[in-house]
Amino acid sequence: MEESPPIADTSPADAPAHVSLGRLFIALAGLGLGAYLVVAHGWNDVLHALQTVGWAGLSAITLFHLLPTLLCGLAWWILLRPHLQESWFLFAWLRWIRDGTDGVVPILPVSGELIATRLLRLRGTPFAGAGVVVDVTTELLAQLLFAILGVALLIANHPAAAAHHLGWLALGIAVMTVQVGGFLIAQRKGLFRLLERPIVWIRQRMRRAGSAPEPQSRADRTFHDQILQIHAHHRAFLGSLLVHFVAWMVGALEAWIGLWLMGHPISVADALVLESLVCALRSIIFFVPLAAGVQEGGFVLVGSLLGLPAGLALAVSLLKRARDLLKGVPAVLVWQLLERRASRRAAALQVSRPLA
Repeated sequence: MEESPPIADTSPADAPAHVSLGRLFIALAGLGLGAYLVVAHGWNDVLHALQTVGWAGLSAITLFHLLPTLLCGLAWWILLRPHLQESWFLFAWLRWIRDGTDGVVPILPVSGELIATRLLRLRGTPFAGAGVVVDVTTELLAQLLFAILGVALLIANHPAAAAHHLGWLALGIAVMTVQVGGFLIAQRKGLFRLLERPIVWIRQRMRRAGSAPEPQSRADRTFHDQILQIHAHHRAFLGSLLVHFVAWMVGALEAWIGLWLMGHPISVADALVLESLVCALRSIIFFVPLAAGVQEGGFVLVGSLLGLPAGLALAVSLLKRARDLLKGVPAVLVWQLLERRASRRAAALQVSRPLA
């Protein structure tokens, strides 16, 4: 699973070039920090741990990652089930593309979400953008609960370590609560209605000129109204939240498997602490592309609370990076194939119109 900050209803092509360049600069700085941590804590130890896992272990972890990806796709489908007739497989497949592109394409903090929205729109699926926004909301709420669980397990199993960092832990939970709560309230109070006003104004002008049809279906309702419609189905919202929470917990087992393969097994509870607090840190500092340096620093910091050597903690982080590449490159290729197919269809329609 990838951390997903709040998004707007745009497409990947809408991102200005200077935003991408700025994010690239931040990513390079983060990569420099990550490289420093590896060198400072002994790159030989890190390399040895990765060699111990080997390609077979990496492949096993990558295949295991399909399980939380499937669960996230199901959570997305459950959320939109009252509004759509699409199958769960479509959302599981799009979730794979969404996570895969997010892991290797640092266009925006939410590049995968924007790509998934566009692919749904190419299919003519209603509630495409609104569904992604609310799905991100349930995922963030589930992550907040997951982080609280991680802090509780740390206090219960490592009280001395937790006591020395209790203030920082509380601050992190507070920041996440403000982020998620603010995003949720903003949706209900009309944030996206404010953002879409210029678009609505243009559409009204076009209708007055007779160049745009009046809305006739639920797919034509405003983005804000679609979000409220999804929120109105409380059982679907809570079901999506629950499945996302299970996905976060299942995803924590990847670190447990990785450390077991490295010959340094830890308890499942410690794996939950490690994954939940590192993911919380990534979510708080979401503006760093690919969480470059943030993830590595988080594993070293949280690992130290659990008595995990820094070299092994960094090896787990790099193992996840390698997993992201293995799942991300095919996802990007599939996305590009779908975009090319859509472009060919659009070009064919343009050619056929004069002949009609």
